[in-house]
Amino acid sequence: MTATVEELAALCKATVRGGHPGAVIRSAANLDEAGPGQLTFIASPKHAARLAASRADAVIVPRAMQAALAGQAALLEVDDPETAFITCLGRLYPQDGPPPGVDPKADVAADAVVHPEAFVGAFVTVGRRATIGARCVLHPGCRIGADVSLGDDCVIHPNAVLYDGVALGDRVVVHAGTVIGADGFGYKFRGGKHVKFPQVGTVAIGSDVEIGANTCIDRAALGTTRVGNGTKIDNQVHIAHNVQVGAHALLLGQVGIGGSTVIEDYAILASQSGVSDHVTVGARAVVLAQAGVTKDVPPGEQVIGFPAANRREALHEMAALRRIAGHLKSLDELVQLLPALRDGIRRDG
Repeated sequence: MTATVEELAALCKATVRGGHPGAVIRSAANLDEAGPGQLTFIASPKHAARLAASRADAVIVPRAMQAALAGQAALLEVDDPETAFITCLGRLYPQDGPPPGVDPKADVAADAVVHPEAFVGAFVTVGRRATIGARCVLHPGCRIGADVSLGDDCVIHPNAVLYDGVALGDRVVVHAGTVIGADGFGYKFRGGKHVKFPQVGTVAIGSDVEIGANTCIDRAALGTTRVGNGTKIDNQVHIAHNVQVGAHALLLGQVGIGGSTVIEDYAILASQSGVSDHVTVGARAVVLAQAGVTKDVPPGEQVIGFPAANRREALHEMAALRRIAGHLKSLDELVQLLPALRDGIRRDG
């Protein structure tokens, strides 16, 4: 799709300064690479000096920046450049789905309910009594189990698997290779062997959730594993059985969460961090990269390291250890002097 500078300005409520308001914008690029016919943006006034070198036809800038005009670029002044840029990207790169309908190569159970506005691609399987909402898109090769419920506007990418009984809200995106509803890892050691505890619960995903590729969300042993509204989950994340993830949390790549753990609203778990079972990460807490959480994290706290500890305290301890390490040579020399000091004390005594 294309749009003029004027049209994009109206879309994001920008004030246009300089340039050619009628110029046609065909695509977007970052500030250093954008050229004629392209849109770019500056998020902060600290990048204003880079504007002079830009060859873009339009640049979204902070309203308070009062940037100097640069070449042919039209400046679109807004209060929030990143939000405005996202809005314009939606116009330039519309995400239109395939037309509604069920591909003849799909396998849809006779008693499944597929909304007439939904799309079901080739080699998709939809199990018995499943419900597929309006404008859902099931890409080729995904598997929707029995009694699964999808709200409206969900997108399930190729080779994703939703086991029986899983429920998704509206506008949920599940990327390729993700598995939702596999058995949790529950065993009891009896009679010299590991006896499986039946995993008879389910998984419920709220609305506006996006789940990255090759992520696994296990069904509950009993009850429900939950992910709250607006939460975003990166690739290769593992959420164990009976975990409760609140609303608008962020779980970054390769995070692992142990069973029956609670992740409260707006918490952030950075890449490769891990949380053991039966603990709570409080609202708006931040678990930094590669941290290992073994006990509750209070709301709003930032933790780091293993076992995870308060970020400020942990960094202070690390700095103290480095200072001690710098004195090790002196300590070794003092230790070597101790025998001579003892001998001198004995002689003087």
